[in-house]
Amino acid sequence: MKKTLTNFILILFFALFLTPTGLLAQSETYDAGTVWQLTMVKIKANMQDDYLKGLTKTWKSSMDMMVKENMIKSYKILSGAAANEDDFDLLLMVEMENMAAMDPNADRDKKMDEIEKKIMAGLGDEYKNTISNYQNIREITGSKLMREIYLK
Repeated sequence: MKKTLTNFILILFFALFLTPTGLLAQSETYDAGTVWQLTMVKIKANMQDDYLKGLTKTWKSSMDMMVKENMIKSYKILSGAAANEDDFDLLLMVEMENMAAMDPNADRDKKMDEIEKKIMAGLGDEYKNTISNYQNIREITGSKLMREIYLK
């Protein structure tokens, strides 16, 4: 067992460290683009307008400030009919320049805290009420990180 683990580590070392890094980062079929954080949301019946009004106050306000601070590149919301009863009907999309933009660091965390405090101060109790009401009107069905690619 110990020998198998040692062999696995050696193989992994050779595969990762002796392979030219240029070969790992390039593709003949596509160029790598920006990174998208996707959140899939299932809205309860007849609650879409309420949810979107809440998002305008909280999520959109936050995204606008993050764009202004160059923390994200852009954001979008896609809406559509669910394919089945378990499917989502709203897709929240946040675009970042690269994976490094998601790395936790003190400056980013501090900016995020400042943004949240500004939004909370502007809305007062309405912020807490809006956030707490989300659990009654929607369900997060999934989240995914994807990279945009451009075919050559």
